[in-house]
Amino acid sequence: MTAVSTAPSLEALEEGFQNKIAALQICADLRGGWKEDTVIEFGQLKQEVQFIRQEIVRFKAIIASSKKDLLTAHTLLELMQGLCTRLTHMKTNLPSHLPRANANPTVTKVSPEQVVTDSDKKSKTNQEKQAPKKDTGKSSQTPTISYVTVKEFNDVPKYIRGRLQYDQVNVAIDEVNKTLETKYTLLRRPRAKLSEVDMKVVMACRQQENQETKGLYFVVDNDIKRWSGLKLDSNGRSIMTVLRTLKRLREVRGPGNLVRYAVLL
Repeated sequence: MTAVSTAPSLEALEEGFQNKIAALQICADLRGGWKEDTVIEFGQLKQEVQFIRQEIVRFKAIIASSKKDLLTAHTLLELMQGLCTRLTHMKTNLPSHLPRANANPTVTKVSPEQVVTDSDKKSKTNQEKQAPKKDTGKSSQTPTISYVTVKEFNDVPKYIRGRLQYDQVNVAIDEVNKTLETKYTLLRRPRAKLSEVDMKVVMACRQQENQETKGLYFVVDNDIKRWSGLKLDSNGRSIMTVLRTLKRLREVRGPGNLVRYAVLL
C-alpha cells in the first residue's frame, strides 16, 4: 500500500514526503554519501510522485465533468423554479368557474310534416304514408348556458363590459342556469301536484309564451328575482348584455316592457 493511497489529504501526503526526504538526507549524511539502499528509496519516491501526477490528471478530469454536471443541475434548477412559479400563479389565480362542454345535445327542430318513420320508407310504394308524429313538446332536460372563457371575456368590447370582472359573469351564469332549471322543473310538474301558489306562478309563466318563444327556454326578470340571487342592477344588466354579445342568450321582447332572456342552443 503506497503513501498516496493511505494519505487522508494532500497536506498529509506532502508532509509524509518531506519527512521521508529529510530522513533519507540524514541517512546519506550519516553514511557519508548515497548508498544503494538510499537510491532505491528515492526510486520508490519517484514512482509515487509519478502515480500522484496520474491521479491529479484523473481528478482534474473528474472535476471538469463535475463542473458540467453542476451547470446542467443549475439549468434544471432554474427551469424547475420557473415551473414552480407558474404553477403557484396558476393555483392562486385559478378561476372559480371553468368552461365545459354543453352536456345538452343540440336538438334539430323538425316540423311534423318532415317526420317519416322507417316503416313508411319501406312500405311507401304499397300503402299510404302514416300520419306525421305530433310534437311532444320540450325535452325533459333543461339546457344550460356554458361558461365564458377568459379569451371570450377579453374580446368583449370595453364599453360593453365596463368594470365587470370575469368571475362575475360566470357566477351570473350559475344563477341563470339555476333559474332555468327551477322554472322548467316546475312547469313539467303535473297540475295535480301543484300548490295554489305554484299554480299562479305556472299560469304567469305560460302567459309569457307565444309563437316566437315556441321551442325556446327563457327566463324573465321576475324569474331571476324569484329563483336566484342575481341582482338585476346596473352590473346585472351589463352581464346580460355581455351574454347576449357572446351568443349565450338572446332577447325576445314584448308585449310592453316584457323582456325574455332565451338560451341559444
